[in-house]
Amino acid sequence: MKKLITAIALLQLCTTLIWAQNTTIKVIVAHVSSPKYFYILHTLPLKQEFTTKTYQVDTVTKTLTATINLTLDKPTSFTLYFNNGDDKSGPSAYRFSLSPGYNLTFKANLAKPDKGIEVTGKGSEDNQPLPISVYAKADAFYGDTLPNRITALINSQQATNKKILNDYIARYNPSAQFKKAQNYNVDYYSAYNYLAFKENNKYRQEREYVRTKPLWDKIQDSLFATASAKAKGQKPDFSKSESDLISDLNNDDALVSEAYQLLLQNILLRKKEWLWNESSNNPGIFFKQWYNADEESGRKQFNDDMENLLKEKIIKAYFTGKSAEFLYATLFTEAEHESNPKNIPLIFNRFKNEFPKSKYTANFQPFVDDILKRESQTITDKMIFAADNGTKLTTLTEVLALTKGKTVLVDMWGTWCGPCREEIEKNSKAVKEHFKDKGLSYLYVANFDSNNESTWKKLITYFNLEGTHILANDLLNKDIMTKIKGDGYPTYFIIKKDGTYELSKAGYPMDRNVLIKQLETAMNQ
Repeated sequence: MKKLITAIALLQLCTTLIWAQNTTIKVIVAHVSSPKYFYILHTLPLKQEFTTKTYQVDTVTKTLTATINLTLDKPTSFTLYFNNGDDKSGPSAYRFSLSPGYNLTFKANLAKPDKGIEVTGKGSEDNQPLPISVYAKADAFYGDTLPNRITALINSQQATNKKILNDYIARYNPSAQFKKAQNYNVDYYSAYNYLAFKENNKYRQEREYVRTKPLWDKIQDSLFATASAKAKGQKPDFSKSESDLISDLNNDDALVSEAYQLLLQNILLRKKEWLWNESSNNPGIFFKQWYNADEESGRKQFNDDMENLLKEKIIKAYFTGKSAEFLYATLFTEAEHESNPKNIPLIFNRFKNEFPKSKYTANFQPFVDDILKRESQTITDKMIFAADNGTKLTTLTEVLALTKGKTVLVDMWGTWCGPCREEIEKNSKAVKEHFKDKGLSYLYVANFDSNNESTWKKLITYFNLEGTHILANDLLNKDIMTKIKGDGYPTYFIIKKDGTYELSKAGYPMDRNVLIKQLETAMNQ
């Protein structure tokens, strides 16, 4: 038995070694005007890794030469962003479709309007310029109250993409893997772009959208049915419910397609938002269906985690197999990006049990381990809570009385606010290290969190927010935001020693250096 196990292990190792092969791309870029040149390697599909490398350009020939070496055991895609350091037009991007053993030479000439791109070598049949994008250019249609124009645009572009792809295939005879991925991109193009436009556009014409929503939804259902049918070689069934149409989109084979991945991720985001509305508009039905609870009990669970647990419920309700696995990875990616640890260790354990061999486990294990470590932190004497948690304060004047004679950085945030958590994660520690022992004080005002005291205190310890804390009521929130002229969250403002105050000039995302200079000026005053 031991010999058999050893033999199997060796066979698996040999198989991995056979399929894992070096893949090389030699990059040659001519007419580079900057003495330094950089490229960014963006690997796909999900756990987005960015590798930035800077190279010296040959100042005589004004040419950059670089080599990218990868070890692949299966087909993959990535985008190469190449750019002059002083190119004001932004980076140029080139999408590669790679398989193990490809050996490519990529040439570009920045003096030419089309960048003069040439790709040669083994695998070049999969990597010639292909003027197809998975993103529709629909900006001019934002504000439309009816779906006619956007529907015509994306259907027309889908047909054009299909023709371009067929011409490419006839000319270059690319690999089966390339053809499969690109055909799926065409199949899911309209469904993805229509959903993305529809959900963004509704915020541009909210009053009309209430009236015309059935028209928009009808076309969405039709496109979902058509996409599923095309991808699976079936006839579309337009009589199905929205829930059945979403479930029908399951297609593990299509995960090689960027358009399909984007469609799934958009459905996860938008279904979450649709359910938020249902929790208010049809609470009885919503909490029974999604939490198997009455409204009071269900709302407590819902309010405790409107993001991570709700996304998991959506995944379990509609998706299976590799599509579900991919969306779990999306959930973890978004939670990490938004610094949202809520229930992630529990969800991650369920994920590992369901997908014990998932390639994503190793990617997210460090994130989960860090959450567990930080969640074990406790409140310290440097985390000061205003009397009654500040719940009885109603005006900015009362807050100023608490900070008299101090220079204070005030963070108007909320536990529910992804951008707030992101900014705290990225900047809080660095700002405090810069002003260590220099006399700067910190005040954190949590807004719209009156019912989230437990989560509020957990995040204070999780982010190690040393300073004074206030759990603001609606009156205090309104008075502060009106007087400082804040218009969203997070909002930062500075209280000076004389009791005057000014809004942060650092913008969003925060330019930390701008904030530091503004704080230094305030402290010197």
